[in-house]
Amino acid sequence: MRHQAYGDDIGYRIDPSQARLPALDFTPAERAVLSLAADYWHGVTLGEDASHALIKAASGSAHAAAEALPFAALSTRLTDATAQLVEAIQARQEVAFEYASASSGTARRRVQPWRVRLSGGAEYLIGYDVDRDAPRTYRLSRVAGPVKAVGDQGAFDVPESIDASLMPSGTPGTATIAVRPEAAHALRARGRAAGEDGDWDLLDVDYTHLDALRDEVLALGGAARAVAPDALVAAVRSHARAALEVARG
Repeated sequence: MRHQAYGDDIGYRIDPSQARLPALDFTPAERAVLSLAADYWHGVTLGEDASHALIKAASGSAHAAAEALPFAALSTRLTDATAQLVEAIQARQEVAFEYASASSGTARRRVQPWRVRLSGGAEYLIGYDVDRDAPRTYRLSRVAGPVKAVGDQGAFDVPESIDASLMPSGTPGTATIAVRPEAAHALRARGRAAGEDGDWDLLDVDYTHLDALRDEVLALGGAARAVAPDALVAAVRSHARAALEVARG
């Protein structure tokens, strides 16, 4: 409906009933997934928008018991580097960053980004390394400093399919986890009873990504502790000490 707005300005008045979206009603499981997504984007480009959307969606949904998600306390969160890479992928724009690897130390990389993948609690970039003239996979925790977009937008095409050899993969193994009675139900469901250690129940748990299992043990707080392998024990202790230092300020 056209109407006079302010002075000589002409504006349009929209009937709210014609612009209102239909009511959304998510299941408890869907709300739990939305909550994880909002937490993943927390602190970066879409953090505030995601949080507001989640609040609006949850407030308009019927109340029901929350759905339990066994991996809801993973330590991984979207970083500013990941947000920059997502934007560069959309714009098909080359990026540059410093990358630390065990073989060559820290070196500058120029990459045409194709995909960002989350695997085993870790984020990976799959793209085309311009200097090495070959596709490569990069673990984002090894990116040192900011990711900068360089060059023109639309400078390359992202392949529709990615070679399976470029996809991040873990190293399978079996860990022994000690858990408190009546705790760690997700671990118990996947694991096998391996005896007792005083007041603790021992479980043998198969894993593909060690850091994912580390996060699951940490998420259980005092209800679980790593027993073996030594790499898992060291990783849990290291992250727990770091969290304690942060808490102490």
